[in-house]
Amino acid sequence: MEVMVETCCGIDVHQKSIVCCILDGPLDTNKPKKQHRTFGTTTKKLREALTLTLILANPQHIKNLPGKKTDMNDAEWIAQLGRCGLIHPSYIPCEEVQQLRLLTRRRKAYTERITQCKNEIHNILQRANIKLTSYLSDIYGITGITLLEMFIDGEVITEQTILPKIHGKVKATAAELVEAMDGKLSFEDRFLLGQSLEHYRHSVNQVEEITVVIKQYVLERFEREYNLLIELPGVSAIVACVILSEIGPNVEAFKSQGNLASWAGVCPGSYESAGIKKSSHTTQGNKYLKSILFQAGGTAGRSKDEAFHNLYARISGRSSKMKAIIACAHKMIRVIYKILSTGEHYDAKKALGLRQQARAN
Repeated sequence: MEVMVETCCGIDVHQKSIVCCILDGPLDTNKPKKQHRTFGTTTKKLREALTLTLILANPQHIKNLPGKKTDMNDAEWIAQLGRCGLIHPSYIPCEEVQQLRLLTRRRKAYTERITQCKNEIHNILQRANIKLTSYLSDIYGITGITLLEMFIDGEVITEQTILPKIHGKVKATAAELVEAMDGKLSFEDRFLLGQSLEHYRHSVNQVEEITVVIKQYVLERFEREYNLLIELPGVSAIVACVILSEIGPNVEAFKSQGNLASWAGVCPGSYESAGIKKSSHTTQGNKYLKSILFQAGGTAGRSKDEAFHNLYARISGRSSKMKAIIACAHKMIRVIYKILSTGEHYDAKKALGLRQQARAN
């Protein structure tokens, strides 16, 4: 391998220590001088380490060869790759974007907890053969929550007791609900049901509170970019906030639309052997951005926007709906790149592409 850097330091990072290996030598030698040192990870100890231009490497890209694995060997391997210019820096956003990223990722954790609580409640009801979901489209609405509280409190279920608790929009009759609620709930089931419902309510409140903070944070710092993003079909207020938290207000760190799409994980990988191209899945990418793009792409594909709707219909017609959503997500990230790099507003006609524009004309 061609040496491109005379002096390079590889750092293997751990919770309590970092192991550094410095390789120093002329560009025409493959046997540079080695120096190994270990530092603690407290702020005081890290200040004692050398002042270097740091590059954060993706661990999947710098895996060492199999064999004897030690911290010293790992640090030396990283240094060797760095000397040869084989380590590509990972994207590290500015501090403002990092703070927003912490907020949006915490919100995602809260929404996942809500889903977990709902699944727990559904499992308890199904195990007790309680079929509320057959008559209530959403058991977490006003009527559904009230009926769940009756189970938790151990109240007697009759038409007279549940009639005052039925919301006006519920189409099911009191007799149908009583029949659906005829199941067997033990004391332990009621206890678990109460805990899951309490946790559900707490998580919902947390989502509402953090959503307000996220929107306020974005409008104070990235209002222009936020207003440009929400013009896109399928991009809601929270989707725009997540996009800004993962990409940032600009795309200077990404060389092209394809580079950003690959980083987001919405473009197909490349797998070829013996001259034969085999089917390949999308790249791993940024899981937070990838999931939100799938959500936005699916919504945009089913919207009235001609560019995304036509793409969704064309792909889903000859393949699966999932592939159509992925195609819409890929188109979405390319449009986002264009908007954030130029500051232009979304133009549905330009988003059609040259071929679709010609057909429209």
